[in-house]
Amino acid sequence: MILLADTDLLLKLAQCDLLEAFLVAFDVTASDLAIVQRSRFSIISPKHRKKLGAVRFGQLLEFLAGVSDVKHDPHESEIAMLTEQTGIDAGEAVLFAVCAHSENCFLATGDKQCLLGLSMASETDADCGRICHALTGRIFCFEQILSRVLDHFGFEAIRESLIRGRECDTGLRIWLGSTLDANEARFREGLTSYLGEIKRCTGNLLAE
Repeated sequence: MILLADTDLLLKLAQCDLLEAFLVAFDVTASDLAIVQRSRFSIISPKHRKKLGAVRFGQLLEFLAGVSDVKHDPHESEIAMLTEQTGIDAGEAVLFAVCAHSENCFLATGDKQCLLGLSMASETDADCGRICHALTGRIFCFEQILSRVLDHFGFEAIRESLIRGRECDTGLRIWLGSTLDANEARFREGLTSYLGEIKRCTGNLLAE
């Protein structure tokens, strides 16, 4: 299995110190992951270095060293169509297009808005509809990944990591509670409810 990953996801996992846990939970290695080459430059920006801190930023750089670049080069016209019709950026458009045209390929994203944009555009644009259909059941969002990591390691094993990285995601802050006293049942309840809403809004895009 090849997993295409976007910048948002990698930054969220890095902030939560869950990059390696992500690989273990999905039974893949860093070499099974691919990213858009130009996203490497945005990831290593001073802004992200400051936000992550020296230790987690260093871990992210070490992780990226083992990740491949997306090999397939989609047609520029398809990228332009996706960005125009869905409102997503060019990096996400590349990942959508490459995944749609590749076998045994899945997309892991930390950007829920791009999924909503594609889903909505598919209702009125035939080309977006074609890509949306090709991506059916082949996308993992941050919440799904978090759920799988929870299933594999258990809440207590990653609780402190989630607390340290809680500023990366609004939902994460809510599920942990304002006093950071959430137990596993409460955390999972919030996560499951939110994930159900994402699935409702994005049709059949998300993998099972």
